[in-house]
Amino acid sequence: MAGAEKSPFEGADELEDDRYEELRADLNARLQEFAEEHDLPDGVLAALLIDMALIARAMEYMSSVEKPSGSGLRLDLDRFHRDIDEVMRATKKSADALIAEAKQAMAEDEAAAEAEADTQVEDRRK
Repeated sequence: MAGAEKSPFEGADELEDDRYEELRADLNARLQEFAEEHDLPDGVLAALLIDMALIARAMEYMSSVEKPSGSGLRLDLDRFHRDIDEVMRATKKSADALIAEAKQAMAEDEAAAEAEADTQVEDRRK
């Protein structure tokens, strides 16, 4: 979440804001590499991440309670669902800002690519 507030998810509040953002940026870079390596569309990557998030949450529940149960897992997943809803609402509220940031980043990437292409053309001329 660009310009994001602190994550409502369990465990995230244990991290310093800077550390959380650092980990988030590192994970994003690795995910982009993975997506490119496997030629994955963003929608498929999102589905995989949701699947992995649910598995990670279920594993956290099972390892954190003395006697895990199906009903306990369902309750924990309900809490997780509420956390996701909170993040979804916050993201929707910042939709215009997210789009503006994405457009700016895309324009900067395009300008950098054009500058690189111009440099390569000049190098070939020499």
